[in-house]
Amino acid sequence: MTWIKQFSKLKSGFLNPFAFFEREFNYSEAESWKDQTRIDQSFIRLAFLLHFMMYSTFAISEVRNSERGILYLGIIFLVNVMSLVLSFQEKFLSWVIHISNIVIIFFMMNLFHESFYRFRDLESLQIYNNYFLLISLIVIFQMFRLKKSSCFFTGMIAICLHIIFVSIKRMELGLEDFPRILFVPDVVYGLCIVIGTYSVIIVKRLISISSELDLEYKYIQQDLTVAKQVQENLFPGKLSIKGIRYEVMRITPNHIGGDFFDFVQLREGNTGIFLTDVAGHGIASALVASMVKIMVSTMPYVLKVHPSRLMDYIDDSLNKQFHSHHASAIYMFLDFISREITFSNAGHPYLIRGSFTKEFHEVETEGAILGFGIKKPIAEQVKLPLVERDRFFLYTDGLIENKNREGKLLGTEGLLEILNENRFEKDLGVFKANVQKTVENFFGNVALEDDTLFLIVEVE
Repeated sequence: MTWIKQFSKLKSGFLNPFAFFEREFNYSEAESWKDQTRIDQSFIRLAFLLHFMMYSTFAISEVRNSERGILYLGIIFLVNVMSLVLSFQEKFLSWVIHISNIVIIFFMMNLFHESFYRFRDLESLQIYNNYFLLISLIVIFQMFRLKKSSCFFTGMIAICLHIIFVSIKRMELGLEDFPRILFVPDVVYGLCIVIGTYSVIIVKRLISISSELDLEYKYIQQDLTVAKQVQENLFPGKLSIKGIRYEVMRITPNHIGGDFFDFVQLREGNTGIFLTDVAGHGIASALVASMVKIMVSTMPYVLKVHPSRLMDYIDDSLNKQFHSHHASAIYMFLDFISREITFSNAGHPYLIRGSFTKEFHEVETEGAILGFGIKKPIAEQVKLPLVERDRFFLYTDGLIENKNREGKLLGTEGLLEILNENRFEKDLGVFKANVQKTVENFFGNVALEDDTLFLIVEVE
């Protein structure tokens, strides 16, 4: 069975044209297209695969009946095998290619010359001459070396050898002058030199640009990876906060995004919960979200206990510093001393409240988007009693505005239905897992287009 596995591996590699081209002509790595040794090795292996097309000349009766036709094609086969073997070493590959080309072109032209030796009138001579046009394929094929001089060198060899064979034929026919028609292949060889050379110049330029772009892309990806790590560090870790338990889910289609949440722990034991969604997604929104995080962390104490004024502060800051960016946000201040919740919602999806004994429902409030300075105060301030076992569901709009495979939105109604189906689960971790699984089943394997975040807070 071992030899069968080895053959299967060989078949899936060298004998598989798709795998062969993917492996041999993959220049995605920066600067790999400048490795002439590697390119010449791939060129020789490709030439070996394609040289079998030469044997189709046996379909021509004159070639098939030629006395030395099999000998010439046999020599061509041996030359290609020798070149293939030599391609596995890295020395003198350029000489291997040039000598192989000279030998192959010489014996192919000799094959055509001897096969049509009896063509002595000018009309038959034109047919004899046309078969030499096949050599132009060898000339144009040299552009795969990605070397500007390759087509020129091979083309000039073809022109010189063709003129020699035409001269022999002229002497055989006893012609005093060369008929112009005999030089048609030489004109074609010249055109192949021009086309091949310019193609190499253009392709090398395109590959160079592509390699530079790939390199820049790798640098950008590295920077984004670092940026993601930095942003991850801005999010709160798994904290133990007296008075509440919480669970969170975050999905970011890009490396970084504009959804963010944080806990503001105050000295007397009270806690603030802040969640924002900066418009857009990607680097710009992530940077603005990071700035908002810094604003919330460093703002005066009096604002942290007054949600409406906190929103006004962020609105003014965004309006002055980021004219083209805006955000929605919600801030809850949990006062465990007075057993009261104060919160403001600035253009964000409504806060959802529920528990084991009562269904989840939206707490509707008024508020405008942050960053435009639309009104003062930017969001109304609402008070709720702080009730043990109450659960609060805060989320960004990506959760309800992403589409599934059928193009449907989850919507607020769908989200409330999921929450209420699972509201009797007492363990907060299991509750969150069930909600997340149901949401994932709704979207299926569709890649989400927008950042998605939800935070579940339970009062102890």
